[in-house]
Amino acid sequence: MAKQAIFGEPRVQRGWTVFAIMALVVIAVIAAGFGPSYAASLGAPGLPFWVHLHGAVMTTWVLLFALQTALVRRRSLALHRALGFTSIGLVVVMVPLAIATDLLAIQRDAVPPFFTPAMMFAADLSDIVVFAVLFGWAVALRRRRDWHARLLLCATVVLTWPALGRLAPLHRFGLAMIVPLATAVLIALALVGPLNDLVRRGRVHPAYLWGVGLITLAQVLHGPIAASAPVRAIVAAVTP
Repeated sequence: MAKQAIFGEPRVQRGWTVFAIMALVVIAVIAAGFGPSYAASLGAPGLPFWVHLHGAVMTTWVLLFALQTALVRRRSLALHRALGFTSIGLVVVMVPLAIATDLLAIQRDAVPPFFTPAMMFAADLSDIVVFAVLFGWAVALRRRRDWHARLLLCATVVLTWPALGRLAPLHRFGLAMIVPLATAVLIALALVGPLNDLVRRGRVHPAYLWGVGLITLAQVLHGPIAASAPVRAIVAAVTP
């Protein structure tokens, strides 16, 4: 009861909650990161179909998160729950498709210049695993709304990582600085929720400690994972 009094339940919060604001921020980041390059690639010869599919699935997730936030604010909880179960099927597609897209990008030599193939694969693999873990945890705790909403927010924030490295302002600092800056921005986005808790409730919900902790851990492990024998073997097998 004490924790419930401190943290409250997201469904009873009024106004533009941190969840609604962050949904818009994530949409803006992904649009700014991928929008220009995607629009430029629509002409001949175009992109492989699996790139369009991956983009569509990821975009659907982000829009679904925003819609779910709006439904909670409107107290349309029955529809919110129904779409929540639908999202499980979406994630089942998202995770393997993200991994396959990375490998196919390496195969067609479409790795961003600020990454080595192994580093790109390691970064995207570790982050999509963190996303899956946080999403699964949120589903398991769907009846505990304070945990559920915060874990889903962290899961959605981690999906911005690939878009952050493609933001034009970061490229002004040179290729060597893109990954460190993208990492810093990602962690800053992840800290918005905890800071909101700290300001509004005087303490940070433990869901954020786990969520932000896993996001940060994944960034630290990008390098070691990229250097590991299994990842090097996988990348070597698909490298043209």
